Amino acid sequence: MEIKKPTLYIIPNFIGSNDSLENISKYNLRIIDELNYFIVESEKKSRRFIKKILPTKNQDDLIFFQIKKNKNDINNEKYLKPLIKGQNMGLMSDSGNPVIADPGASIINTAHVLKINVKPLVGPSSILLALISSGMKGQRFTFNGYLPINSKERIKKLKLLEKKSKKNDETQIFIETPYRNNQLLDLTKKVLSQNTQLSIASCLNSKDEKIISLSIVEWKKEEINLNKKPTVFLIDAK
Repeated sequence: MEIKKPTLYIIPNFIGSNDSLENISKYNLRIIDELNYFIVESEKKSRRFIKKILPTKNQDDLIFFQIKKNKNDINNEKYLKPLIKGQNMGLMSDSGNPVIADPGASIINTAHVLKINVKPLVGPSSILLALISSGMKGQRFTFNGYLPINSKERIKKLKLLEKKSKKNDETQIFIETPYRNNQLLDLTKKVLSQNTQLSIASCLNSKDEKIISLSIVEWKKEEINLNKKPTVFLIDAK
């Protein structure tokens, strides 16, 4: 008889302010209810998420391994101790899917090295939601994460992404720390070519959700406040 291996489940969290249980499948609820060990970005937010979706689950039974944000912390096996001992675990971030613009990739890689099963659960990704609602190319795209903070380097990067988009006929996607969104939007208006398409997807899955796709010349006529609002930026150069 085949021995069932322990599994690391990659658990999606809510995005936006719409934290209705309607956004979570019954399968996800069942899996999370069966788990007591979790690798998390923030214990407080993860406990709140579990309490929201499974109010009767005993919080005292839950054990959390909080991911350290120290780049020198390379001992991933310490997060996986329950798995190594035969227990299933869940990996979750504070919002949306883990790993994409969030920590967890190196831990999952270590799980593969240790021959541990890895199973992603279906859930929201702001990056993909922004892409499919932008009207831009979904066949070829690149997610670039955060742009450089330095002004000169940021301008250089924006021009490079525009060049790549046009040369490779692909959508370029990037994000910013929410309190710098307005500055980034203003910079794209100044730096990018008039015909380049820019899409912004802000506050996805919330009552303040905005998804707008316009050319740069059209954006120069628009006024929008993105300050402190989670936003995904996408460009498609013509």
